[in-house]
Amino acid sequence: MSEDKKVLIATFYSIEPVIPSIHRFSPDKLVLITSDKPDETVKKNIQSIKRMFSTVMKIEVVYIKQYDIYRIAKATVGLIEKEHEKSSQIYVNITGARKTLMLGVIYGVYARDDMVTSIHYSTEENNEFIELPKMSYDLNEMERMILEMISKDGKINVNKAAEKFGKTRGLLYLYLKKLRMKGFLDNNFNITSAGRISLL
Repeated sequence: MSEDKKVLIATFYSIEPVIPSIHRFSPDKLVLITSDKPDETVKKNIQSIKRMFSTVMKIEVVYIKQYDIYRIAKATVGLIEKEHEKSSQIYVNITGARKTLMLGVIYGVYARDDMVTSIHYSTEENNEFIELPKMSYDLNEMERMILEMISKDGKINVNKAAEKFGKTRGLLYLYLKKLRMKGFLDNNFNITSAGRISLL
């Protein structure tokens, strides 16, 4: 990992929310995440950003389905991991684009919170920076193994799982209820989107 490289990952629709972050963090690389079906406004804004900043930083545009939160989170995890290998500081701005795109990026950051320096939102009125908390999914090893089993098999057989993990049925049900309370499983102990994202 290089100690002096900074990357700014930003959800993108218009230029205005991105510029204050560029000035604040002076990144070596800017990664714009936007819809896989950009309208003419987005296309023009991407060209404007490239004209303004391509001589001082590398610019990459990532196009993604803006209503598929799991795919957005997964793509964000991939971006963070890739950039973390080369950069010491990763900043994330979730100000631009649709709310689903913003949420997917936040969930991806939560899956790799230890690799991100900060995540923030800029207010439209005065470009005030609001730093958002870096949270994590906080799964213990057994919870992760249970979720992985359900993700792979599509359902859970409590008897087989208890035997495989060397736990009692009662203890396994406690884990399942805890995962359900966290929102990672539904009432039938099927994995939810949040559960799938937590495994990224």
